[in-house]
Amino acid sequence: MKTHNYFTEYFEKNQLFSSFDYLELKLDKNDPVYTLINLMEELDFTELLSMYKDKGRKAFNPIMMFTLITYANMLGIRSVDEIVSRCERDLGFITIARGLKPKRDAIYNFRNNKLDALIIDNYIINY
Repeated sequence: MKTHNYFTEYFEKNQLFSSFDYLELKLDKNDPVYTLINLMEELDFTELLSMYKDKGRKAFNPIMMFTLITYANMLGIRSVDEIVSRCERDLGFITIARGLKPKRDAIYNFRNNKLDALIIDNYIINY
């Protein structure tokens, strides 16, 4: 039984095929994502960064992870699976993550082991 790959057969021979990068797509400059990113640039993350060591496997940028979780909370998203999915499909999340796609374990590890009430209170109170 022969199967057809209709998607690739649709393109004619020698026809140009264009692929694009999600990062080439831009959100409106007034999008809340940029407001959040600008806000994060003003915060002092020394306490959060001090929790990371120079040795071992390099982790995802903790400020990016904090921003992802904050943005998800702004949108009412609590599910880690939904955050992972949005990092692959939603331009706001893609912009924050700069095209990186953190997996469930990385987000769970960050949320459960790095974020605690003291750190969150520091950023909210000091700002």
